[in-house]
Amino acid sequence: MKVKNGDRSYEVGSAVEVSPEYKLFICTEDQTGRQCLLRIGVAVENNGSLEREAFILKEMEQSAQQFEVEYERVKSSPEKRLNYNLWFPELVDSFVCHGQGGRRINILAFRKVDEVSRMVPLIGITERDHLRVDLRTSAWIMGKLLKFRTFTHCQGIAVPATGNNILIEPNEHYVLVFSWLDSRTYESAVPEVVRQKEISDSAKAVIVVLGGDPESGLIPNDGDPHLAEYAELLNRFAFGNYSNAEEAHGVFYDLVDKFWTGFYPFTTHPLT
Repeated sequence: MKVKNGDRSYEVGSAVEVSPEYKLFICTEDQTGRQCLLRIGVAVENNGSLEREAFILKEMEQSAQQFEVEYERVKSSPEKRLNYNLWFPELVDSFVCHGQGGRRINILAFRKVDEVSRMVPLIGITERDHLRVDLRTSAWIMGKLLKFRTFTHCQGIAVPATGNNILIEPNEHYVLVFSWLDSRTYESAVPEVVRQKEISDSAKAVIVVLGGDPESGLIPNDGDPHLAEYAELLNRFAFGNYSNAEEAHGVFYDLVDKFWTGFYPFTTHPLT
């Protein structure tokens, strides 16, 4: 099946997710051959949430580009980039499809990732693959989530990001929040209680992918001498001790940089 928007068309493939509000399909952009994801509401009544998702993704893309321009003036190394736009999907297209009963369609893609299957849900590591990550792997996931929250909160944006909405590309160390249907914008600042919960939810998702229990805070011990200090900080995040993501990010790397430096490959152990 094909869907069209003006001179752009998309070949729709298999469904990858079906919810009460929307359906998600793999699709291919005919003009470029690029693999994307097509989200369509189950009914016209769902158009509003897809329209909100499209609006916020456009706003964040503009903000990410502006940050990059400003960073260009002060960065010490020409090849360095902030890459804030890697934390959310690229909105390739958004349109109301009359051939689909007037339902809105959002075409989404992952920057620098050609095959959508390379992005995997964080919760899938434990629930589907029955694996858990080690401490050093979890550190780059948590660090990027805190940096992501610093970016969204300074834009006045809140979005749920639990284990099923956090996607990662293990080899490239990408961390991305996929669905923005339930995102919210605030005119002034994201309320403290919301910021606190979003930092907490991020830490709980990381504790789960470590094979731990976010309620008790217990994390499997692989003999890493830094477990106690690292787990203590993760639990402070999870228990709601921080509402400022920038501060939390700084505290996190003050600790982590004492333990681990340099690139570390994605590493897992069997979940027991």
